[in-house]
Amino acid sequence: MSPPPETGPARARPRRTQANRSRDARERLLAATIEVLMRSGYNGLTTKEVARCAGMSNGALMHHYATKAELVVAATAEIYEESIRRGQREAHTPEAIERPIEGFIKDCWSVYFDWPFIAAIEVIMVARTDPDLMSKILPVMERYRSSTNTLWLEVFQKAGFTGEQARLALNLSLNLVRGMALNNLWQHDAAHYERYIQDWVRLVYQQFPRTDAAGVSEP
Repeated sequence: MSPPPETGPARARPRRTQANRSRDARERLLAATIEVLMRSGYNGLTTKEVARCAGMSNGALMHHYATKAELVVAATAEIYEESIRRGQREAHTPEAIERPIEGFIKDCWSVYFDWPFIAAIEVIMVARTDPDLMSKILPVMERYRSSTNTLWLEVFQKAGFTGEQARLALNLSLNLVRGMALNNLWQHDAAHYERYIQDWVRLVYQQFPRTDAAGVSEP
């Protein structure tokens, strides 16, 4: 059955501003860049393929990003911003204060065992021998690490760790998960990873027992 005809005056849709259209176009291009990075790697990425994937012309892409490097740097920044958002969501849960090691590892896992790490490492490996590209993405990586460390160090200290304990537990946990993620690129062994993580969490809490408000040590 057809819907009844409108009887009142038609409401005109609000016109989208140029700023909104430009923002939407950039978001589509960055999402397409990440998709192509995941599928074809940095060397297989072309602006034409990104434009096609985004449903835009190559000329429209060039209007927003003049070069492949500029496009990839912007996409890398978005990858790390998404990683920051994931950490903020996890750190701001009650569970994070109760079990901070597990919370931080869950945050790391969501980044390093998912598309953000895969997409970012494609760029990092090229930047390793491209000083100009490295100079552009290094501040992006440093912002992510600094923001994430500050966020979780505060959580650890609220949970009863000293500053020194928090830094040590955070850095060792980060490198444990990051090393597993690298290994996972060619050798998928989730069962072993999970067992190692469980052992690691137990060891950290044994090494750094926390004290509650009544002075009672917690495991």
